[in-house]
Amino acid sequence: MRITAKIAAISQETPTIKSFRLDLGGQNFEYRSGQWVDFFVRIEGAEAVGGYSITSNPTHKGYIDLAIKLDGYGVVTHYLHKQASVGDGVDIQVGGDFYYTRDMADSVVLLGGGIGLTPLMSIMRYVDEDAPDTQLALVHSAQTPSELLFRDELEAMADRNPRIRNIFSVTRQGSEPWEGQTGRIDAQLINDQGIDLGALFYICGPPEMIQSMLAMLRGLGVAETRIRYEQWW
Repeated sequence: MRITAKIAAISQETPTIKSFRLDLGGQNFEYRSGQWVDFFVRIEGAEAVGGYSITSNPTHKGYIDLAIKLDGYGVVTHYLHKQASVGDGVDIQVGGDFYYTRDMADSVVLLGGGIGLTPLMSIMRYVDEDAPDTQLALVHSAQTPSELLFRDELEAMADRNPRIRNIFSVTRQGSEPWEGQTGRIDAQLINDQGIDLGALFYICGPPEMIQSMLAMLRGLGVAETRIRYEQWW
């Protein structure tokens, strides 16, 4: 169902990513953690559509949160980063079969690359607050430490919740201080960190990462039925 929402807040999360809170105005809007929305706006008199993963916990009513990375080709993304203001109206519609609910598995591993963290963040927030029997491990890779989206919140989440753990890795440290893992996610990292290979795995990132993670998990003996993935282009 398509509804109209209003932009209630805009925040700069990393040098290239902004988060947007959409006020649903009391309307019923049901979704599951990990799903995305089609996002409709009028630009120069014509309707344009973008697709963005929801980052908020679906049990929180009245709003949804999105985190959107500025790129060089998305007209809606460019509009949101360069022109959108608090109070603007937008239309949204939920979609996607990439999601988690607590009856699906009691051990979950999330593998995210860059902005691919966004649907996984919704799952993290949901598990933290509303799936008390679920053990969860997040493995998140980004180019630099400053591009590790929601890092402070994720670290605080793991500090207070013994069911949740984070493994962060950066591929281009540059001049930023960093004492954590480096390099892309690979089988050695998974084995070294003692990741549960019997868990339900979720993968989100660019196409080349998806293919790499699928090959890695198959090589580690993870059953196809235990792997879910969503790729962005």
